[in-house]
Amino acid sequence: MSPVPKIVWFKKHWSFKTGNPFPAEGVARLGSADFRENGLLFTPNVQPDKVREAIDKFVLGAAYSGLKFGYLWSLGTGLHGDARGFGKSVLLQYLVELINHDFGSSAFLQSGLDQEDAAENPMCAVLASFDMANARSLNAVFYEAARYACRFTKDSGEPTVAERIRQKLQEKVGSSEPDDLFSAAMQVQINQRGRTLGPPVEEFLRLLCQEDHTELKGHVDGVTPTKRTRSGASYLATFLLMTKAAGIDHVLLCCDQLEDFAASTTTKQKRTIETERFRDYILELQPMGDMLSCIVTMHPRATQAIGDMWRLADLPSYDHDREENRHRVVIMQPLRSPDEAVTLIQQYLDYFRTGPAPKDQSLHPFTLPAIEAIFVRSDGKPRDLLRKANALFEAGGEENWDVIDEKRTIRLLDSFRGQEEETWDSASPVAPAVSTRRDLWQE
Repeated sequence: MSPVPKIVWFKKHWSFKTGNPFPAEGVARLGSADFRENGLLFTPNVQPDKVREAIDKFVLGAAYSGLKFGYLWSLGTGLHGDARGFGKSVLLQYLVELINHDFGSSAFLQSGLDQEDAAENPMCAVLASFDMANARSLNAVFYEAARYACRFTKDSGEPTVAERIRQKLQEKVGSSEPDDLFSAAMQVQINQRGRTLGPPVEEFLRLLCQEDHTELKGHVDGVTPTKRTRSGASYLATFLLMTKAAGIDHVLLCCDQLEDFAASTTTKQKRTIETERFRDYILELQPMGDMLSCIVTMHPRATQAIGDMWRLADLPSYDHDREENRHRVVIMQPLRSPDEAVTLIQQYLDYFRTGPAPKDQSLHPFTLPAIEAIFVRSDGKPRDLLRKANALFEAGGEENWDVIDEKRTIRLLDSFRGQEEETWDSASPVAPAVSTRRDLWQE
């Protein structure tokens, strides 16, 4: 009897609506519509200690301790371990969503503070990323942060950060008239002291003040790449004026993929200039200097390229092993137990399953010993756990397995090890347990 096609097996026998529920390559495509790849299935229950630490150091640090730079690190495992794949990108995205949901109230309450504390220190957050295609300068990253505020929502129909802030400003001013809201934001500009970037981008500010943000979304998408790289800081500063007028004094700028900024294809001169701009924009120019706290992802590859420049610019140290930096450094770690691996994999199974799992088999088609075998062979990296789950799902569908059990898991995953080790330094006493390709949960 010929095997059933794997897609039919996924849908009819294992009951999964989109086929394989796990990411294939696993590149964290934040903003993608594919929930396998966009990081929105992140659950804080996988690494609750790191989520709490990030909230305490970054969110409360920005509100109470004047934190200007925070660093989200991963160091890798083993002698030559890959420092990617620990969940930095998706943790940043989670923090931004958590803060913006209720202007930081949930984060404050999770840390043990009360509602009065949250009401006194409302916050919002924006997310941006260096990349080799669109955002290779700080101005371009600032623009993407402003655009994120105007465009991104977790679910269709939810208000954007900009829409939430407009509503808050409307309540504070006591008027919904765009001219009144515009005047309130302009008054913040007039009251600023010290160095500024000059006047706000008036068209952008007026669109922010309109009740219908449809035109605003089209505007931020239509700004030319050249203008983004020249005026990105002005767009972010304009957004901050409206934010401050609404009574929000603290904004978390979560900046991902610093290694692209530090890439060898970016000239040393450009890296030097952009690093110095970090100081000018984040620490000295208004309104950013008073309002922004910048959280960046870090790993050894990035620090090798910008270390000297960062120190020469006199920016806050990112060294993860210095005692005086503990308040601004969070180091992502591998998962510590098979239970955490089960929580991670369960999140994807539950989201994509079309019907209830068989009785007492919540991990179906996996067995618990199979998950434990994946955990051991992934060095506890979330990225590699998910990718190995994808490979097993594919194999099980091709061969029409009833279940993905421990024996099949060990046989398949151990067959990968020889291929992965072929590209490793044969003289090294440590061989990798996982491939080093870019994939989900990386920066």
